[in-house]
Amino acid sequence: MATDDVGAENENPDAPKEDAKPDAPAEDKTVEIGKAGDAVAAEPTPKSAPKPAQDKLAKGAPQSPAQTVAKDRGALVPIIAAFVAGVLLVAAVTAVVVFYRQASNRGDELDAHEAATAAACNYGKLISTYDPQTIDEYLKKVDAASTGDWKDQFTKLGQDLKGVVVDAKATSSTYDMQCGFQSGDTENANVLVVIGQTTTNVNIAAANKPPSKVELVVVAGLKKVDDKWLVNKFDLPILKQMGN
Repeated sequence: MATDDVGAENENPDAPKEDAKPDAPAEDKTVEIGKAGDAVAAEPTPKSAPKPAQDKLAKGAPQSPAQTVAKDRGALVPIIAAFVAGVLLVAAVTAVVVFYRQASNRGDELDAHEAATAAACNYGKLISTYDPQTIDEYLKKVDAASTGDWKDQFTKLGQDLKGVVVDAKATSSTYDMQCGFQSGDTENANVLVVIGQTTTNVNIAAANKPPSKVELVVVAGLKKVDDKWLVNKFDLPILKQMGN
């Protein structure tokens, strides 16, 4: 028997062959030979790493809610500052206007007080100065400077007063006049009038007596009519006696 035949006989066709290794994945097929001749699997090529989040922000990616709120607050700061400055300016202007109006009103009241006081003094001198020769003119002037109930009262008593002055040859003048504002506003006023009055008549003259001097204290009430202060109250003792 030939040698080749022996080898063929020894070979068992039914014997299982050595298990074949399964095919490795594509990424494992690449091998390199080490120094000892062993096959060493090469490491798979790493995939590209993801880019940092900063790159996304740099390309205009949406900001976080906290960043948006901070940005909005920063934008509102100048608006709020301007608003506050505007409010303060309006308050300052309002204060100036109010102060000006108060000062103006106060000035108007003071002017009215002075005018009313001067009118009361002029009236006190007018009504306390008369004589038989000028009694008619006297009555007209007093009537023109009077108003209201006092005007009506004086008109009724005027003729009686004229008769007394003419019959008694009475004369009157003033040697002193003091007036002081008591109360009121720009339309009405009460003024205290102190009249130093000198009087004489036929009886005094017949007795060779000097003219008598008296002081009359009257509260004059005044009302502003057509920018003019007129007297609506003036209680003279002589008129009260005549009225009774």
